[in-house]
Amino acid sequence: MRLRDARLVDKADFDRVFADNQRARTDYVMVMARPNQAGYPRLGMVIAKRLLARAVDRNRVKRCVRESFRQVLPELPACDFVVRLIAKPVAGDEARDLSRTFKRAGHRAMAKWPSAPAGEVAPEFSPN
Repeated sequence: MRLRDARLVDKADFDRVFADNQRARTDYVMVMARPNQAGYPRLGMVIAKRLLARAVDRNRVKRCVRESFRQVLPELPACDFVVRLIAKPVAGDEARDLSRTFKRAGHRAMAKWPSAPAGEVAPEFSPN
């Protein structure tokens, strides 16, 4: 499976996470998590134009979030994660503590919904 397959793309998936989730946050982002039926972690992002008007800044934040997610992917439970930008980040400081925040939100979600399928080990992802 490729990392590209670990994305949230359907509006229904985003709505399910927004409706009922467990949260963890850093100074700049909030990570919302909810167990999924896919069996592996998936990532969605909400990066508002009102916080970062320039597309180059929004894209930089997205790259940082995707890279942090990729690095902790094998350690994450089978949850849908939605990352929402809540404050304008300082350039170069977007992903500070983000790996720990993904883990914390995922473990909180799995504790809240223990009957959800627990994907202990994520499938191997290729970088392509």
